[in-house]
Amino acid sequence: MSKIDEAKKLLEDLQGRVPDISDLAIARTNGLIIYTLQKVASDAKSERMLGGMASALFSISKRAADELLKGNFKSLSVEIDKGTIFLIFTGKVILIALTRPEPNLGLLSLELEDAAGKLNTIFV
Repeated sequence: MSKIDEAKKLLEDLQGRVPDISDLAIARTNGLIIYTLQKVASDAKSERMLGGMASALFSISKRAADELLKGNFKSLSVEIDKGTIFLIFTGKVILIALTRPEPNLGLLSLELEDAAGKLNTIFV
């Protein structure tokens, strides 16, 4: 099974277990999307926008972690009235999750951290 096939299966399983997730993607730190399971934004322009925005958020968050706390960036969540954006850095790639409004944050955090750990082994 290829890395993309493994990642696809992982995202499909995650989306099936966590109904609050509307979109899931894996991106490189430069914003290029590796794979996406998009329900809400399903065209190529939206995919590029998702990758670009995730990269921008990752870059500024990583810089803040480096400069302000002298630590390593792990994750970011941005709560918006229409949902939440989650970015989790696996060490190799960024796991991106968009949710519906008022998601179950405890379940999401556990599931996303677990998926990020598995992605880290896939994209060695």
